[in-house]
Amino acid sequence: MCQACEAGERQAGISPALAAYARRIEAAMPGASVPDLAWEILLGRQGGAVPWAETQRMMASLDQAVQMVGGRLRCDAA
Repeated sequence: MCQACEAGERQAGISPALAAYARRIEAAMPGASVPDLAWEILLGRQGGAVPWAETQRMMASLDQAVQMVGGRLRCDAA
């Protein structure tokens, strides 16, 4: 694995800055917000399962964040 995958403070491919931006986008989306625990699971800080609807909502917000900042979800993201 690369250094980004082994780093304890970030999930591979999702930088802390990108995650924070995606969370702001998700909070502004219509409907119920994803619980903090679901984000923690997605980012690898907690273990557990996330319901499919919440996973879709988080991934949609991450996709929007990537498009807006011109970033990429990849293993060596900083």
